[in-house]
Amino acid sequence: MHIYIGGAHNGKREYVRTVLAHENLQWVEAGDLSRLPKPESGRVVLAGLEAYISSNHHDEESAMKDVFRFIEAADQNQLVIILTDIGRGIVPADPHSRWLRDTCGRLNQRLFREAGRVTRIWYGLAKELK
Repeated sequence: MHIYIGGAHNGKREYVRTVLAHENLQWVEAGDLSRLPKPESGRVVLAGLEAYISSNHHDEESAMKDVFRFIEAADQNQLVIILTDIGRGIVPADPHSRWLRDTCGRLNQRLFREAGRVTRIWYGLAKELK
């Protein structure tokens, strides 16, 4: 599994599209979905988990189970996950936003431990972290 992470609008999707331009991809924009699809065989790109979790979950345990069900069904060597770093800055006053920030932070920690590669994208520039 290869994870790309960076702030909002930092060029993560464009970078991944460029790197994987010649591959046949299943591109899953999770933020637009009410349920994650079954991953196809081959290269799978999963993006928009923050919006997906925010719209479809209200407790951390069900969010984690849902995301990891998708990840475990995918070929780990072919899976690419694009994450938006929402954990920096001021802690949100709104309870749901604060819950989402904390849940995504713990999800990201778990994903990073399991990932073979982690790359940070900062305004279109890539830096390999793992």
